[in-house]
Amino acid sequence: HRTAAADLRAAAADATDRLHRIIGVLREENEPLSLTPPGETVEQLVARAAESGLPVRWETVHSPPEPGGVAERVLYRVVREALTNAARHAPGAEVTVAAAKEREADGTTVTVTSGRGSSVTPTRSGGTGLQSLRAAVTAVDGDFEAGPYGDGFRVRAYVPEQAVATTVRPTPTPAPHTAPFTQARRRIALALVGAAGAGVVLVGGGFAWYAYTETHSVLSPAAYAELRLGASAHDLAHVLPDRTVRDAPVERAPVPPPKDGDCRYYRASGELLVSVDHFRLCFDDDERLVAKDVIPRAGLSQRRSADEEFVR
Repeated sequence: HRTAAADLRAAAADATDRLHRIIGVLREENEPLSLTPPGETVEQLVARAAESGLPVRWETVHSPPEPGGVAERVLYRVVREALTNAARHAPGAEVTVAAAKEREADGTTVTVTSGRGSSVTPTRSGGTGLQSLRAAVTAVDGDFEAGPYGDGFRVRAYVPEQAVATTVRPTPTPAPHTAPFTQARRRIALALVGAAGAGVVLVGGGFAWYAYTETHSVLSPAAYAELRLGASAHDLAHVLPDRTVRDAPVERAPVPPPKDGDCRYYRASGELLVSVDHFRLCFDDDERLVAKDVIPRAGLSQRRSADEEFVR
């Protein structure tokens, strides 16, 4: 029972840690990296960590940047993050924090090196992580390095002495292992944009084809009035459009077409997206014009029938 209870406590602690990491990932894009004054210097931070039981020692060959300045606040955040990762991923390993003045540059380099036991690469802590630290340092024209070093892990940051405060946010393109939810949302958004773009192309292409077929099947009323019954299709070829209406309004025709006649339908107008009058030309087996009729646009058939009945 004691063993089972211990396993349960370990599982609960692990689940809580995972939950904190997930929350940190979800807040990654919207949470800026704060540079508010920490209230203590880097050296005081290291001393407090040592008093808490972390085996850490402080080495310096140069005085740290001016307390309260932008450079000092950035380096403080780097050291605090590195110490937190060392305590989490390499418990018991010795940690060294060193500050040095760059000879060829007007700035300070802080290095946090953890010893054996830190085989797990630090990822995130408190919702910021190494990616956010890199963004904070580079935003003030500094340099940032983090990775395996010997048997352990090392974080190194250089910050110029005259660093200027700026709003720092995580990098626009985080590494795949640091922002899975962010990249998933981005992939879904790109897929939706691609689908919408394909839909626009299809709709635009369909409308273009519709406009082409409709405008190339127009027989003007003047040309229709000049057509004479008995004329051959060959003689009328120069007058008739090169295309016929594909979806002819056969049901609106005032009279049925001639039996065994080859009927062709044309639009009386090139207007789009509205109902227009149509012309029906019917030819016999000898390609002679035997019938010509006007098919009124939608809504006029019943009105014309009513007018004819009123006249009668």
